[in-house]
Order: sequence, then C-alpha cells, then structure tokens
Amino acid sequence: LAMMTNLLHVSLSFILSYPVLVSAWSFGSSTNEEADSKFTIANRQDWLDNKSSMRITYLGCRWSYIVKDGDEGCREDESGDGTQYWYQMANCRRANVAFAVYGADSGSTRCSKGQFLENFVTTKGLVDFAYAMNNYDYNNNPLTYDDIADLPMCQYQNGYYQSVGCTSDGYFTVDNFNDQYCTQYVSTSNNLKTLNKALSKISCHDCMVNSGDDDNYGTLCASLLYNADVCSYLDSSLCSNPNGNKKIKGSTQSASRAYQDSSSGGSSIGNKLKYFFGSVFLAASFAMFLGILFTNRRKRRALLFRRSQSRSKRSSSRRHEGEFA
Repeated sequence: LAMMTNLLHVSLSFILSYPVLVSAWSFGSSTNEEADSKFTIANRQDWLDNKSSMRITYLGCRWSYIVKDGDEGCREDESGDGTQYWYQMANCRRANVAFAVYGADSGSTRCSKGQFLENFVTTKGLVDFAYAMNNYDYNNNPLTYDDIADLPMCQYQNGYYQSVGCTSDGYFTVDNFNDQYCTQYVSTSNNLKTLNKALSKISCHDCMVNSGDDDNYGTLCASLLYNADVCSYLDSSLCSNPNGNKKIKGSTQSASRAYQDSSSGGSSIGNKLKYFFGSVFLAASFAMFLGILFTNRRKRRALLFRRSQSRSKRSSSRRHEGEFA
C-alpha cells in the first residue's frame, strides 16, 4: 500500500507539472529564445529606420520550415488526409534561401565584419525570394523570376515526386522523392548549375534601392527581413557569424537539417525531449490508473469482508437464539 501511495503521488506530480513542462520544452524553445526572437524583430525595425545603407550576401540553400500557402505539397494540418504520424502533419520543410545582412550607420556598406548585422533564412522558399529580387531591384538583379518559375514544388513527373532541394553544402538541386509529401529522398535529378551560379553573384548586394518612399519599408531589405527567420550557426553551418559564432544573437524558429537526415529519422534535441516527456507522462498516467485500480480492488475486498463478517455474526446470533428457545 505504501508503495502504491508513493507511486500515485509521483504520477500526480508529473501530471500536475505537465503545463509547466510543455511551456518550457514545446517545440524545443524556451522563454529566453522567444525573447531573443522578439528582440531581433525589433532590431529589424531599428535597422530600417536608422541605417543609412544595407546590403545582403547570399549564403546558400537551406532545407527548413516554410510558411504554407497550399502549393508546397505538404501534409495537411489535420489527419483528414490519412496522416498517421501527428508530428509530421505541420512539419513542412522546403528549400529556402539563407542570406547575411550588413548595414552602416553612416556612409556606404562594405560588408565588413564590423558591419555584420545578422544571418537570415527565408520562410517562403526560393520562388518568393526571386520574386522579391525582381520586384524591388530588377535592373541589378542577377537572378530572374523566369529562372525559377518552372521549378517543381513536390510535383509528380518523370516517375517521381520532384521538388527543389538542397545539398549538404548548400546548393540548390531538383530532387526525386518516393512519397507525395517529398520526405523520402531517392536521388538528384538536376544540379541547377546555372541557378546556383546566378545566386552566388548576390554578394554585398544593395537592398535599399528603388524604395519610392521616404523611409526604407518599401525596399528589398524590408521585404526580405519581414519574411525570414534568424539563422544561426547552431542551425546551419551556412550561417556563420564573421565575428565569431558565440556572438550570434537570437534563435530561429525554423529547424535547419537536410531532408535526407530528417527523413531517415533524425530529430532535434527539442523533439527528443518532447518524446521523452511524452513517454514519461504516458507511463505516469498508466501508473496512476493501476494505482486507482488496485486501491479500489482493496476497498472492495475490505467491504466484502465486512459484509461477510456481518452476515456470519447475524447467522451466529440467530443460531444462539434458536438454542435458547
């Protein structure tokens, strides 16, 4: 009984602490990381308001989370499509563009270490990056929208589901997949050498041109910054800080991991912690159920024993009365 009571106490403590643990470990984020993310958003506004000039440098292709608009071929956010694994429902990753931002308080930006601001990764894929480059800086843009407009986004063709992907060293490719959600990598169909060469020319590229407004919110800089997540060296080796990786501020909300690794079962530390605590909660709930079951069985046995004793006493008293009579 003492052991079962202790087990019940442990189970209840885990269950009661569930909201706290979820808030601390959910999606591998912490309160400090959320504060850092908000801080970097404020930084972006400050840069657009106060920097005299800003430039971007292309870093490479990064397979990361994408903001879905329905054309990515990802799983739905519900199990209506037959999804069996809940953690894959909203886990939509596609090829995004990683880039570095530099700025100067006065004068021109030369993309030096002292002018480095932050590394970012887009959240809407290569197509939107190319569209922004063409829309805000058509004349000086080495990348045209036509270069990427016809690239597949998890579409079935040539016997496979094909989509723009990323190599481990940060180059864009067209890859073949076995499944309709483009998570089971098979092979590379096209190395996209022309596209990668064009992207590599985006080096210390002025992103504050052709604003058309008195401020900088109508520029390429603004369009890219407000549709991107912070990219740190902890997320991808592409996103190195020229001043030392320990000095990187902020934390991205996107996971950076090649889809070849993620499709084979690789998971982040945050996910591993979620699964661990989920297993602990399940075990604690099962232990509490067993504790309640055994406690109720003991109570029922005690009740039956008391009833049996009461009946035996009544029958014994009746026999004695019959003898006296």
